[in-house]
Amino acid sequence: MALRVLACLTLFLLVPGQAALACKYQPGPFLQQLAAVSKACTHSLCGRIYPTAPVDPSTAKSSCSDDPWMRFRSDVTAALSAHGALLLGEMHDNPAHHLLQAAAVTEFAVSGSKNVPAIVFEQIRDDQQAGLDRFADFNRNATRLATVGDLKRFLDWDKSGWPKDIYDPLFKAVIADKLAIYPGDVPRAAIMKTAKKGESSLPAAERTRLGLDSPLGARLDAASIKEIEDSHCGAMPKSAFGGMAYAQRYRDAHLADAVLKASDRHGGAFLIAGTEHVRTDRGVPWYLRQRASGKKVVSLMFVEVEDGNTDPGSYVQRDPDGKPAADYLVFTPRADRPDPCERMRRK
Repeated sequence: MALRVLACLTLFLLVPGQAALACKYQPGPFLQQLAAVSKACTHSLCGRIYPTAPVDPSTAKSSCSDDPWMRFRSDVTAALSAHGALLLGEMHDNPAHHLLQAAAVTEFAVSGSKNVPAIVFEQIRDDQQAGLDRFADFNRNATRLATVGDLKRFLDWDKSGWPKDIYDPLFKAVIADKLAIYPGDVPRAAIMKTAKKGESSLPAAERTRLGLDSPLGARLDAASIKEIEDSHCGAMPKSAFGGMAYAQRYRDAHLADAVLKASDRHGGAFLIAGTEHVRTDRGVPWYLRQRASGKKVVSLMFVEVEDGNTDPGSYVQRDPDGKPAADYLVFTPRADRPDPCERMRRK
């Protein structure tokens, strides 16, 4: 039965309205995991890969160019083989997203590049670098194979504020594939300072180095503030949103800086971060374009399906001009969670 399911994955991955093409390939870790996490999901979009841009007939190289997986695999392979990056945007509390990130890392860790790409984590801060260094030393000198428990111990993960165990499959894949790990986020104190003081919290030279001296523009600034306002459910004063939006810019620029270092040193990079960070219009890709305009970047968002909504295009986040803010969506089951607004208002 399992082999029959995998053999049908080409048809399974096509979005509504696309013709089924005879594109034959052996499903690897990513497609296998996508089928596994979607097995119990009855929503028609669960398990689908959705390219947000239409196929360009002038650049189509084969009849398989309409196959979402073939397009995705081709784009990622091209990016990672050219010192580029694959950005994997997640809902932090959805275990399926971390299983799929782990499978993508395993799938593409040697994707045509002479070197194994490094991986950047939003979930690991700069001030945890010493823990990463201790883990690397342990890994080199230990008489046994390093484990996820070792990594989390050196990172003091239980005090990090991130979910306790659901990142374990991803950490396991990173250790097994021997990827160099880079911290992506700034220390909490720096985030708080920037949220309170805004631009003045950073030295001018640092703003220039990170690309923060280039304005997003009024429309993208307004969209960023609106997103922060909506996500905080009216539980904070509007006067706080400007500083919080600048802190978000700082985090995006810092994540981009880590991706640049990782990809330049290791021949390619993965980024693990929330979906807002991988937005192509004002997230990490925006800063990568400011500093390395020729770098190939693929942005993928893992998206939870919604009851009654079977139109894949309606899930695409867009910039103020209506252009897609991600290259690919992958539809997954929803995670069970309490109402975030109710919880925030209680706090």
